Amino acid sequence: MKIFARICSTIFHPLIIPTVGIFISLFFSYMSLLGDQYILTYTILVALFTIVFPCIGVLMLYKMKLITSVGLVNREERTLPYIIFLVCYIACAVYLWIAGLRGIQFGFLIGGVVALICDLIINRWWKISVHMTAIGGMTGLVFIMSYLQYIMYTDYMFYLQIGTILASGCLGTSRILLKRHTLGQVVSGFANGFFWICVSCYIFLLITFI
Repeated sequence: MKIFARICSTIFHPLIIPTVGIFISLFFSYMSLLGDQYILTYTILVALFTIVFPCIGVLMLYKMKLITSVGLVNREERTLPYIIFLVCYIACAVYLWIAGLRGIQFGFLIGGVVALICDLIINRWWKISVHMTAIGGMTGLVFIMSYLQYIMYTDYMFYLQIGTILASGCLGTSRILLKRHTLGQVVSGFANGFFWICVSCYIFLLITFI
């Protein structure tokens, strides 16, 4: 079971989720009419900002011996990496705004920034689950897209909703089995991501139509 838990924790890593979320928001929405090249370009750019650059930053902290593990197991060592993640997320959001993606995609990243700030603050006293914040955010994205009918392939939305719920359940169980978090830390992390992504995506999608 622990092998399965580690696989789940790796597949649904917080650094990977933003890229997956952006891809979903482009591929399954009316933005897909702009073509596969458009979707691929922005997905790769988001991956650079939210996967490659943060990983480089964490590796640099590890080489400088400012953290003892690239897995950020120790709660006390998470502040600097989280700040790096925040800077990368904000830079990515600014890029999307300049590029013209000011609707649900921009809202998704801004919601992620707010959720991560909450994690950063809470982590000073309590080890809230960032893994669950990320998967909660992606679940929130799928549900808000469905609620606002920001979807082109409606037949797939049900499967996306079920998929994100199952992924959240597997990931939450994995974090508990690995003894990285308690049930309360898992649930609160999910709620944090789900709430802020829903609110932010709703606001910025409405703004684009005003």
